[in-house]
Amino acid sequence: MKALMEARSVAVVGASERPDASSSFVMKNLLACGFAGEILPINPRGGMVFGRTAVPRLADLDAAPDAVVIAIPAAMAAGAVGDAASIGIKAAVVLASGFAETDADGAARQAALVGAAEGMVLCGPNCLGLYNLRNGLALFSSSLSPTMRRGDVAVVSHSGAGAITLANSGQIGVSHIVSAGNAAVTDIPDFIGYFAETGATKIVALLLEQIADPAAFAAAMAKAHAAGLPVVALRSGRSERGAAATASHTGALAGSNEAFAAFFRRHGVIEAPDMDTLLQTCALLSAKQPRPSGAGLAALGVSGGGLAQLADLAAQAGLGWADISDTTRAALGDILPSYVRPNMPLDLTGIVFGEPQRYLAALHALAADPAVGQIVALQDVPVGLDDAGAEEYIGIAGAIAEYARGGSKPIAVLSLLGTGLHPMVAEILAEIPVLQGGTSGTVALARALAPTQAAPADAPITQPDPAWRARLSSGPALTEREAKRFLHAHGIAVTEEALATSADEAAIIAARIGFPVVLKIESPDILHKTETGGVRLGISDEAAARSAFAEIIANGRAYAPRATIAGVLVQEMVSGGTEALVGLSHHAPFGLALTLGPGGVLVDLLGGHALDLLPPDADALIDATKLAPLLAGFRGAPPGDRVAFVALVRSLGEIGRSYGDVIAAIDLNPVSILPDGVRVLDALIIRRVDQ
Repeated sequence: MKALMEARSVAVVGASERPDASSSFVMKNLLACGFAGEILPINPRGGMVFGRTAVPRLADLDAAPDAVVIAIPAAMAAGAVGDAASIGIKAAVVLASGFAETDADGAARQAALVGAAEGMVLCGPNCLGLYNLRNGLALFSSSLSPTMRRGDVAVVSHSGAGAITLANSGQIGVSHIVSAGNAAVTDIPDFIGYFAETGATKIVALLLEQIADPAAFAAAMAKAHAAGLPVVALRSGRSERGAAATASHTGALAGSNEAFAAFFRRHGVIEAPDMDTLLQTCALLSAKQPRPSGAGLAALGVSGGGLAQLADLAAQAGLGWADISDTTRAALGDILPSYVRPNMPLDLTGIVFGEPQRYLAALHALAADPAVGQIVALQDVPVGLDDAGAEEYIGIAGAIAEYARGGSKPIAVLSLLGTGLHPMVAEILAEIPVLQGGTSGTVALARALAPTQAAPADAPITQPDPAWRARLSSGPALTEREAKRFLHAHGIAVTEEALATSADEAAIIAARIGFPVVLKIESPDILHKTETGGVRLGISDEAAARSAFAEIIANGRAYAPRATIAGVLVQEMVSGGTEALVGLSHHAPFGLALTLGPGGVLVDLLGGHALDLLPPDADALIDATKLAPLLAGFRGAPPGDRVAFVALVRSLGEIGRSYGDVIAAIDLNPVSILPDGVRVLDALIIRRVDQ
C-alpha cells in the first residue's frame, strides 16, 4: 500500500500530451501538484511527453518504479499490468472503463486483470485514481483544483464524481482522495487499513456503493479503532430491498438497508444519511479542538424562536442535552440579566449584541460544567444580508472565535439555514466548524457525539448436527411439524402436537392433548396456511375436531389441487402471553440476519421491528421494539418472561450461524412469551436453493 500511496517514482503507460487523454491529466497533475519524484512516461513511439523522455515499454526502464498508471484501453490493460508485475512494480492504477461494470466480456477482462495483478495492489479499474495532497502524488485523471482545502480528511470513494464533489466542498480539509472504481483488487478496506496503520490522516470519509468482503471490512475497522481513526460513511442504494427470500415474512419486514446499518453499528462506522451530514460530521471530527468529553449538548443563541427549532431538531436527531449544575446556573445568573432563564438551550437575548463579553463569559461558564461535552452556538447570518446588517454580528462571532482559541470544550456554530454565513462573519469563524442546515447539522452532531467502539470478537460457531444438516440440504420442503422438531432439537420450546391422517384420529389426538386445540393443514407445498383456510382455532370437543379436519382437507385440495397433503396437525392451543415474531433471512453480503418484533396477526399493523447481524444482541433488539414495554407488563398486563425470550433469540442466532449455508429463512410467528417461559406456535423453515 505504501508503494501506491507514497510512491516516489511513477511510470505512466500510454503517456500523451493529447488534451483529452486520461494520461495527459495524470502527467499535468503530477507536475502541477508538486510531486518531487520521478515521472516516467511510456509511449510506444518514444519521444518527449511534457518535457520527459518516453520509452516504448516498461521493460525499457532502468529500474522498476514504485507505481504505474495504466492509461490505455481496457482490452490492453491486463497485459500492461502483467508487464508491470514482471519487472517488480508493486502498485498500479488502472483508469480505463469497460470491465465488470459493463457486460460479460467486461467481467472477463476484469478477471484477467485480477490474475495479472497477483502480488500487486491496484486502484481501479474504472476509476479516476488517487491524490496524496501531502506529497503531491496526483495519479488522477481529472482536473485538480489548486485551491482545494488541505487538511486531515481522507476521501475514499467507489465513485469518482462523488470523490471530487466531497473533496471540493470547501467544508473539510482533505489529505487524500481515492477513487476506487470497481475495486477489483484493492478495495476500500485496504485503504482504511493503510490509513490506520500509517497515521497518514485523522479521519476517513467513505462514499460506498458496496461491501464486497464484510470480513475484510470488519478487520479494517478493528485496525481503525485501535488507531483512534474515525470512519464516516455514506452508502448509496439504501432504498433498495435486500435479496431476502420472498416466501419469508421476516425477509419482507427487513431490507438490505437495515442489514447495512446493523453492520455499521457493530463495527463502529459512523453512518451519514446524506452528503451534507457526511461533510459536517467530518468537519466536527477534524476540528482542531478538544474532543467531546461526553455526550451532553449545550447550546446558546440570541433567538428564542431559533433555539426552540433547535430543540425540536435535536430531539429528532436523538441528541441529549447537558444537565447543567446549579453551580453553572448560578454562574450564568451572574453573567446575564435577571430575566434570562439559565436553561438548555440558553437564550442570551439581544443584550449580547452590544456586550459580546457576556457571550464569551457564558461560553466559558458552560465549558466548566462536567456535564457539557459539546457547545453549539446557534447563529444565522444570511449571505444576502447587507454589510451593515452583518456588522451587528461581528462582536458575537469574535466572542465565539476567541473562546475557540482556548476553550476547554469543543464548539461548533449552527446555522438553521443551509445557505452559508455572510462572508464578513464567515471569515471570523474560519477555524471553527460551521454547520449549515438545521436537520443535517443536528444529525451530524448526533453522529459525531455518539460513542463508537470496535465489535467484540465473535464466539465460536456451534457445529451443526450432521443428520439435520443433511435433511436441510435435500429432500422435500420442511413441514411445520418437522421445523418444530428441528427447533426442539436445538433447545427452543415448541407446542405439543401430532399429525392426524383421519378425522377420528384428529379427535383422539385432540382429547389426549387436551381441549382447546388448534388444527392446521400439513403440506410441504402450502407454506402460508391461513390464506388457504387451513387453520382452525379454539377447537373445544371431539366433534368439532372431526368437522375441522374435514374442512381443512377440503380447503387445501381446493386451493392447491396438486399439493401433497400429509394430514392435519393437531396442536395445543396456547392462550395469553405476548406474541412476537422472530426470524432469520438472508441479506447480501452479510448472510443471515435476525429480525424480531411484535408478532401474530398484527405483525404488519404494529410494525417496529428491529434487525441485527449474527450473533444478535438480543437485549438491544428487544429494547429497540415495542416488545420491551409489552414484556415489562404494559398497563397492568402480566409481564412476559424476558429471560426465556432472550435465550430463544440467542438460540435462533446460533442456528443461523451453524446452518447458514443451508437455510434461506426461518419464520417463528407467533412466538408466545408467557409469564413463565416461551413457546413457538408456528414455524417455517425455507431451505437454500443455491447450495
